[in-house]
Amino acid sequence: MFVGDSLSRNQWQSLTCMFHSAVPNANYNVTRVDDVSIFIFTDYGLKVMLDRNVFLVDVVREKIGRVLKLDSIVGGKLWKEIDMLIFNTWHWWNRRGPSQPWDYVEVGGRVSKDIDRMVAFEKALMTWAGWVDSNIDPAKTKVFFQGISPSHYK
Repeated sequence: MFVGDSLSRNQWQSLTCMFHSAVPNANYNVTRVDDVSIFIFTDYGLKVMLDRNVFLVDVVREKIGRVLKLDSIVGGKLWKEIDMLIFNTWHWWNRRGPSQPWDYVEVGGRVSKDIDRMVAFEKALMTWAGWVDSNIDPAKTKVFFQGISPSHYK
């Protein structure tokens, strides 16, 4: 399962295309449920999944608006029991204005209109790492994290 933003989507699409080109006559289905796309090779019982979770932590609609919850990964329940998890996040962390997909940030029960984005990113990654450590058995599941080079934004 790929989890993340458009980088994850591109990797998911590339991998499913490579599999399909290797066995072009194989039967397959593609479905989407909410933010999860599933490419199933029915002949092989293989699922390649994509969870469009651009922050890895939760964004929840509340009365005040969309809240980015830096210490919550309720959405992680989808990731349990997966054989391989490939995570990425970064692209959306610096968005502001109309393209910003949240209205408030919550951490430790405290809600703010905004916080330093690098602080928010670090808190979210610490939450994600804690979730992985608490919920994933490394003997059963391989976990990868695709970051971004700091020089990318120089």
